[in-house]
Amino acid sequence: MKRQVPHLLLAIDLGASGTKFIASVVGQPTVKGVLMKPHCAAVNDRQLLNPDPQFDEHNVWVRIAEEFYAVGNLAMIRYNATNKLKPSKSTNAVPKICAAIGVLARKFELPDKFDLSITFVLPPAEWEQRTIVIEQLKIAVKDLEIPCGKIKPKLLSLYPYPEGMGILIGQKLDLKELEAVTVVMLGFRNMSMFISKHGVLSDTQTSNLGFHYLLSQIASKTGYEISDMIEPVFNYKTYLELYNSNPKKDFWKSYFERSLDPILRCSGKDREVEREMLEKNIIKLSNEYLIKLSDWLDERMPLVSDHICVAGGTVNYFSEELEKLMQAKAFAGSGKNVSFHSLIEPPKDLPLYGNRFDDIYSLWHQMSQRQIVTNKAD
Repeated sequence: MKRQVPHLLLAIDLGASGTKFIASVVGQPTVKGVLMKPHCAAVNDRQLLNPDPQFDEHNVWVRIAEEFYAVGNLAMIRYNATNKLKPSKSTNAVPKICAAIGVLARKFELPDKFDLSITFVLPPAEWEQRTIVIEQLKIAVKDLEIPCGKIKPKLLSLYPYPEGMGILIGQKLDLKELEAVTVVMLGFRNMSMFISKHGVLSDTQTSNLGFHYLLSQIASKTGYEISDMIEPVFNYKTYLELYNSNPKKDFWKSYFERSLDPILRCSGKDREVEREMLEKNIIKLSNEYLIKLSDWLDERMPLVSDHICVAGGTVNYFSEELEKLMQAKAFAGSGKNVSFHSLIEPPKDLPLYGNRFDDIYSLWHQMSQRQIVTNKAD
């Protein structure tokens, strides 16, 4: 009897704050979610890249033909790679996707030969570059090496989607019956929007008003490094809202008061003055940022939408404010016409870092269901 070749299903988001991927092997119940640092660096000296049979997403490199790349944490720590936001996500898409393939081959203990299906997303503004990524990836997988040796995946299918498509699919709507469904994605680098008109995508828009924009405004007023502020600023606002809305105020007070500690530079009484200054800037600039978001949406959203879907990691920073804003824009002002994130919920034992994986989880789910149907037909 011929041995069945494993078939890896991979959905990947080349996010500015982290490379996120969901994967499974056809016929196996295990689903894995991985968050990898977004950094990538070309490496000229092969001797610097050591073989490692036990490697993972924290120390992965890839050889694609004659080119070597350190990806994620390895690129950041050993090669001082920075997280560059100006280049398009498609610039390093291929080495990042190949690194994800290698990490998953290791995690699922796949043989060197296996079948492969990939779904990936790009911002609407970079949608035209999808063909470049597809053609480069088709070539790359033919000559691929990872820290534990050469692998030879056979690429069976490749599905590109604009960011937010998984969120739209995850609403479980009959799109052909709806005149206008608006999808708003608030990510780390960008805010993007597109409209589905009777199931046909149109009116794609992208701006630089991601969470990074807010952090850059705070940095310009305070002098802190943007990379150091990401978690403290996000946590501060989250815990402050919980403190204001929860009767157990003493419990949450200590959380939001300590949330900024990792970036404070002073000590003693000066430390409290520094904290108060930073808090005032966060609140003031967050309010100004929200006004910019609202103005941008006012200019571009249709006057009437049958349904509005809002998703992305930055949504959680403004959850209450955005709910009120979108509610006012929804057709008939009914709560049933506004939804946040995807309605397709991942297993509770799958650590997916809040809602940051919603887009690709829905796309992986669609790919997985399609494979089940195909197997039944066979």
